[in-house]
Amino acid sequence: MGGINALLPIAVPMIVSNIFDTLMTVIDRLFMSYVGKEQMAACMGGGLTAWACMTFFVGTVSYVSAMVARSYGAKKKRDCIRITYQGLYFSAFAYPLILLLGFFASMTFVWAGHDPVEIKYELIYFRYMLIGGSFLAVFRMALASFFSGIGKTSVILRVNAVALVVNVVANYILIFGKFGCPAMGIHGAALGTLLASLTVTVLLFLKFLSYSHFKEYVDRNALRYQPKMIKLLLRFGVPTGVDNMLATTAFTVAILSFHGFGPNVAAALTVVMNWDLCAFLPMLGIQIGVITLVSQCLGKGDKQEAERAAYSGFKIGCCYLFFLISCFLIIPQFLIGVFTPANQGIDYSDVIRIAIPMLRSAGFYLFFDSINIVFSGALRGGGDTIIAMIIGILYRWLLASILLFTIHVLQWPMMYCWYSWGGFSCVGALAIYLRFRTEHWKHFNILGDDEAKAEGA
Repeated sequence: MGGINALLPIAVPMIVSNIFDTLMTVIDRLFMSYVGKEQMAACMGGGLTAWACMTFFVGTVSYVSAMVARSYGAKKKRDCIRITYQGLYFSAFAYPLILLLGFFASMTFVWAGHDPVEIKYELIYFRYMLIGGSFLAVFRMALASFFSGIGKTSVILRVNAVALVVNVVANYILIFGKFGCPAMGIHGAALGTLLASLTVTVLLFLKFLSYSHFKEYVDRNALRYQPKMIKLLLRFGVPTGVDNMLATTAFTVAILSFHGFGPNVAAALTVVMNWDLCAFLPMLGIQIGVITLVSQCLGKGDKQEAERAAYSGFKIGCCYLFFLISCFLIIPQFLIGVFTPANQGIDYSDVIRIAIPMLRSAGFYLFFDSINIVFSGALRGGGDTIIAMIIGILYRWLLASILLFTIHVLQWPMMYCWYSWGGFSCVGALAIYLRFRTEHWKHFNILGDDEAKAEGA
């Protein structure tokens, strides 16, 4: 039940789906690299800051996946529909709060000391992603969590494939002004991304409605507000949301701090982060598979297979990263050249010089990050979300603090700061794995069937 053969049908569609998500982001920045390096960097800075505003709510509602998986494993399929609707109600509640956070977050670009031209473009992209993208992101996560929880991740894969096509076509037309449309530059990049996000959300919602009419899922009370389920979602989901929010904020602070070294460093970092996403987002697909299988196994009462599922996820992740890191080491010039076109009248020579050693060294922290991602997924699947949150927050902010100290106090050269940031990545991996080894995560009751307190709490 918890072996690689069981995990692959769940994880592989999520890996490929996240690769599609990665491609959408990468293609946005690739197209923008033909417009200007400030605009390309602004897509990352503005996009990350908008994501930091919504990540708490996305992280909280993502716990619908573990609750659905536990119900599915316990053969309580009607509860799967009920739980998902509670996630959708939470999404509606979250939207005005995200907009409020965005008001304050919009000031961070000036605080980080960015170039005025870059700030102009960052604010444009940020506002599109916040106002249009935040609700879609939270609502979509609730729906996707239903399908990942029941193990039907192929549904998510198919709708993301459609969205990828929509994103590429829309961005090409809107950014460059094709087929009679005016060239909209960064406005077009944002609108194309929002159109793709809307496509995913609508298709997932329609598919969810069809599942809710299946005989084994039908529940006349599914639409009713369920205070008990909302309470459980908040109890176990909020720590995940807080972890996501503060960890993403720490990562955003670190990235924006590098932007203070100037436009060339900002562009080089954007290129490296494009390829970093090719590792990170597929690893999140593996994490979703681990969360699902761990929770389903625990729903069936099979704790040994739940542990096996976590190690299976780690093995799959290592195989994927071995290939990717090898590319980083062997062909960095080619990978960087994809985002630094030589025939557009834009001087990318300094960007290439900076990006090559950054990309080659990125594999070190990616390996340890994969340990963190997989085994924190096992903890969350079991319900040990508070400890996973504490470790995640302390680890990410330790890295951000080290970076800020080396930049602003020690005033090290940029590459020394980059190496110090990556060098401490092993700390979080070690902490999360040691917590996994305690096995407390196997004893939490995330459905509250008997109102008993979790054994491991």
